[in-house]
Amino acid sequence: MGETRTADARTAQRLQKPSWKDGRLIAGVLLVVVAMLLGAMTLKHFDSSVQVLRAKHTLLPGDTVSAADVEVVKVRLDGGRKGYFGPPGKPGGTVLREVRAGELVPTSAVGSAAEVKAKSIGVPVSGSQAAALVRGSVVDVWVARRTPGATGTNDFQQPTREVQRATVHRVPSAGSGLGVSTGGDQVYVLVPDVKVATLIESVNGGAKVTLVPAAGSPMKSN
Repeated sequence: MGETRTADARTAQRLQKPSWKDGRLIAGVLLVVVAMLLGAMTLKHFDSSVQVLRAKHTLLPGDTVSAADVEVVKVRLDGGRKGYFGPPGKPGGTVLREVRAGELVPTSAVGSAAEVKAKSIGVPVSGSQAAALVRGSVVDVWVARRTPGATGTNDFQQPTREVQRATVHRVPSAGSGLGVSTGGDQVYVLVPDVKVATLIESVNGGAKVTLVPAAGSPMKSN
């Protein structure tokens, strides 16, 4: 009988509901809590997504940025949003350097109009050149000045590259009024301030201007 009572007691102990004082139960709960915390911290560490503003279309120096020019996107950036515009802030200023369509808008690319270091200058080019260009095309500006004292229509000096990698700001379109009396078209390019006077002098002196697209430049599709 004594052995039966001992066996019954052991069975009762095994079936007894665990107590909060049970060390194994406490250890198990702690392990679950720690695992949950570590999982949350890991997700937070790897999810570095932030909301920033992206250009809907190419923004060029001198353009005024409005809410219609940008859109909010969520991306992963090292260091967070530092250096880029993001909601609820808006650029609301003048573009200082080119921002291509689809690029994030850095705070360094937008400022005041007085900070713009380039001017949009109209240069006469052939109709075939103008037809191949679009706003945002990147070109080298080559100038062939007239030979001093020459009176012939083809008396030009060896061309020289006056501006390297200038951005096309505006191109003529049908009925735009950008044509010139020589039968060509006028294309506006962004010229660094230090080159503005030289280029205007060349154009006014009857120089022949050729815009040579840079490799990889956006061009009008056929």
